[in-house]
This record gives sequence, C-alpha cells and structure tokens, in this order.
Amino acid sequence: MKKRTYRTITGRHLDLGELAQVERDFLGAVHEKYEVAPEWSAFASWWASELSAVGLSEGSAAYRICQDLEARLGIVQGKVAPPDYRDYLADLIEERYGSRYRFCKETGVDPAHLSRVLSSRSELSLQNLQPILDALHASLVIQPEEDTTKRVSPERAARELAVAAR
Repeated sequence: MKKRTYRTITGRHLDLGELAQVERDFLGAVHEKYEVAPEWSAFASWWASELSAVGLSEGSAAYRICQDLEARLGIVQGKVAPPDYRDYLADLIEERYGSRYRFCKETGVDPAHLSRVLSSRSELSLQNLQPILDALHASLVIQPEEDTTKRVSPERAARELAVAAR
C-alpha cells in the first residue's frame, strides 16, 4: 500500500497516515477554504485562529501543511518570494537532524556562518555548500523556472490536501 504524504514546496514529505481525526477534520475545513483561492493574508489569519481553536499545536502536520498552503498562495499572489536554496537547506536540516544545533555539532559546520546564511546575511560558496549537501545526502539541481512554478502551484497543494482530509 502506498504511503499517503503531503509534499511541501521544499520537498518535505509529511506523513498523513498518522493524522488524528481532529487533524483530518481541520484539514477538511482548510481544504474547503483553500479551494476558493482566498486572499493570502485572510487565509493566513483564518487558519492560525482555527488551528488554535481546535487545539492543534505548531508541531502538528496540520500546522506545517497550512504554512505551506499559505506560502503557495502568497507566491501566486505576488506577496511572498518563492523559496530559495536557504529554505531547502533549513527544511532538510530540520527533517534529517531535528535542529540546526545538532546538525552543526555532528557535521562540524560553523553554526554562526550557517545562521548568517539562513537569515540571508551571508552566502555559501559552492566549495562550502558541497560538504553540507554531502551531510544531508542532497544535491544541487538546476531546473527550468516552469518546473519550479508547477511544484509550488496551489492546485497541486489542493490535490494533496484533499487526500489529507479523507
């Protein structure tokens, strides 16, 4: 049986198989709201208050899905910049190591430099990026912009959200 997941803009897979009923119900309401292509800031305010009202935490898969949906709306509506390499790195680090601190401790990456990079105050040279990619078992991919546009589309997210709400 195929594992049901929601894939975020940065490629992170969120397991939908373990969702509690309250999360499924919440995501069903989110799906209904999202399907009408709401205005970005209105959607952001709505889901945050609803999440709190049903008692779900920032650690829940529903929270991460809503963050992702909000970002997709913001990108399409021109309110938010699409993810760049920093967003992908931060997500991979969190997914694979749990925290930046643990990642830096286990890999020897300078935490101050990583912090500056992830906050857009510094850049990584390809020479400095390669050991980080190796530690994350990741690679640098250059792709056409149209592929990126498809990956961040709200329609794609809506299809995956429909699966989550079932």
